[in-house]
Amino acid sequence: MRQAAWCVVFACVVLYAGDVAAITGSDYQRLSATERAMYVAGAVEGWFAADAVLRSRPSPLFALTFGKIVRCVSGRLSTAEVRAIVDRYLTRASTDRTQQMGQIVTLALQGACGP
Repeated sequence: MRQAAWCVVFACVVLYAGDVAAITGSDYQRLSATERAMYVAGAVEGWFAADAVLRSRPSPLFALTFGKIVRCVSGRLSTAEVRAIVDRYLTRASTDRTQQMGQIVTLALQGACGP
């Protein structure tokens, strides 16, 4: 039953994803401070949810990439602090502004959370 539910969720995501355009770093920088904070909060909350789901069936890839970020951010950094980290990253890495924000948020937080 659980596998069937995941298949339905995956199918919905795939079918819906065609209409969604990912924003770039340049798009993100045009948002207000509140909108930027909500954007990065949504990305991090998605990782928190995935971390909770994957505890029953751990994923080495998730643990290496996002698990470390979740442990670093969870309960330690406010939404404003996470936004500031991403904003500073984009200021310093101006060539990354054409990249999708999902990748930028990951790179910014990996840098801030250390090895």
